[in-house]
Amino acid sequence: MLSAGTVDFFRVQSICLRAIGISRNDSLAARVLFAFSFFTVLVMKLGTVMFAVKHIDEIMLLCDCLGPTFTAYLGLVRQYNLRLHRTELWSIVDEFETLKQSLKLSEIRIVQKYNRIDRFLAWAYLITAMSTGVLFVGVAIVLVALSEKSDWKLPLLMDFPFDVKQPVTFTIFFVWCSVAIFWVVLDCVACDSSFGTFSSCLVAHFVVIQQRFEELQFDDRNRQLVKLIEYHKHILHMSDRVINAYKNVILNQLLISSLLLCMLGFQLVLSAGTSIMVVYVAYGTAITIQVTYYCYYGSQLYHESSLVHDAVFKSNWYDAEVTTQKMLINCMMRAKKPVNAKSGFTQASLPTLNAILNSAGSYVALLMSLMDK
Repeated sequence: MLSAGTVDFFRVQSICLRAIGISRNDSLAARVLFAFSFFTVLVMKLGTVMFAVKHIDEIMLLCDCLGPTFTAYLGLVRQYNLRLHRTELWSIVDEFETLKQSLKLSEIRIVQKYNRIDRFLAWAYLITAMSTGVLFVGVAIVLVALSEKSDWKLPLLMDFPFDVKQPVTFTIFFVWCSVAIFWVVLDCVACDSSFGTFSSCLVAHFVVIQQRFEELQFDDRNRQLVKLIEYHKHILHMSDRVINAYKNVILNQLLISSLLLCMLGFQLVLSAGTSIMVVYVAYGTAITIQVTYYCYYGSQLYHESSLVHDAVFKSNWYDAEVTTQKMLINCMMRAKKPVNAKSGFTQASLPTLNAILNSAGSYVALLMSLMDK
């Protein structure tokens, strides 16, 4: 195992993981932090659910409430999933770092190129998501400062079986809700960007494999070919491990995102021209980024893993012996089945993203027609 320090290509993810109590070394402090953050988000979710039940016949209030409710649910799913696969995730990080050290200099540059792009996207995602959280909390603080005590509201629409309008109680729950919002943000960034990083590393290694097959020189013992076949098998196995670790998150993310984008689109249309529209735009952008993360990297995995088949065909197979050609045919058969980021009945891919956005637009039109009646 590598040192306990933060691996460079996993720096953003490590910061977010430690902030929610999922560190490389499972200490008592990390477990306490995880339990407290999980419980904090759970209380926020219960408060929003109680509000939704109380206002189930008011469609605008219901949409305002269900968005954060579903987001909190996704945060809990992400955090639980990361905790469940904690050992596996850090093992994958170490394996990628070890694989990188075994590459040639030109191949390391390929991996570093993908790592730089991924690191930029991870930081951009963190900043964007944090900005959305700051916007939610900041708007709530301004409204409290400008309102009478009787009109004070928490950052999210929540309801409890007791009065929270007393100054001390309100302050405690306001801070609690604000902290929960930022923990949900950290849950999202930690999970989504780690999936993106792992997928980016896998894509880089598939590109290296393609390059090696195209430049392969055959000899009597086929030592290079045997080594390359084992390398390809290992990357395929790592792809299965990554997808297996995130399949529950992928399924929930794609399904819930459809509902969230539908509700946000509906709210955006109704709030056009008002100041609250800014909040809906920021929130909708954050949700779109989340689902795009999975769909983009899922498509990248599918595309680059399938190109290995073409790379084998581009090799000098016609100069090889019959036994070597049979080995290459087996490689092509294996590469013909691309890596598929699939969970249940849904698949993380760009066509899926397009379908989600189109269906969200259709549902918004349906809701608007119901409002007109």
